Amino acid sequence: MIYVKQSYNLDPAAPSTRDRVVDIANKYVLPANERLGARLVGAFFAHEEWYNQIIHLTEFDDFAAYQTYREAAASDGDANEGVAQLTNLAPEQRIEILEPLGPVAPQRLHQAIADSSEKAVGVYTFAILDVTPAKIEQFTALLGNAAAALPIVAALRDVSGNPYRVTDLWARDTGTPGYVPNDDQQESFFGPLRQVAPREKMMRLHVMPYSPLR
Repeated sequence: MIYVKQSYNLDPAAPSTRDRVVDIANKYVLPANERLGARLVGAFFAHEEWYNQIIHLTEFDDFAAYQTYREAAASDGDANEGVAQLTNLAPEQRIEILEPLGPVAPQRLHQAIADSSEKAVGVYTFAILDVTPAKIEQFTALLGNAAAALPIVAALRDVSGNPYRVTDLWARDTGTPGYVPNDDQQESFFGPLRQVAPREKMMRLHVMPYSPLR
C-alpha cells in the first residue's frame, strides 16, 4: 500500500469555505475516486499549521495503481472539476507520499474504519516524529512492541520528503495537558521513545462529514 496525504490551506480560512469543501467532495471527489480506484480513508480538518486546514489521506494498492489513477483522472470530468474547485478554494496545497511502517499493517486502518462506522471516534491525532537516522530500526522495534497496546491505527513513513519522518495516526484525541512533573509512567513511555525520536509534533484532527474514519 501507499498513501497520498493532501493538505489544503483554505483561502479564506473560514467555516463557510470548509462547508464548500464538503459539497465539492460529495459532488466530485468521492464519485471520481470510486470510479478510478482511489480509496479515501480519512478526511480531516486541523488548526495547527493553518486554521481549518483540510487533510485528505488516500490509499492505493501500490505506485502503479496511483499512476493509473493519475492518468485516468486527467480525462475524468468529475476529477478535473473537483481539482479546479478545490484549487480555487485552496490555492496553497501540499502532496506527500507515504508508505506503511511494518509493525502497523494496513489491515489495522481498515478495521478502524469499520469500527468507527459503528462507534465514531470524532477526533484523531497525527503524531509526527523525527527519528534519528541511525536509529530507525530501533524505532520500528519500539513501535512494534508498543503498538498493540495503543490506539495507533496507522504508522506511515515518508516516501517523498524526509525518509526519517514517521506519522502515527491515533484513534483518539491525545490532548494537550498542562504541566505536571515527570513520573514513572511518563518516563517509561517517553524515555525510550526520545532516545530514538527526539522531536515530535502533534496535530489534532477533526473528522470531515465524508470521512470513512469517523
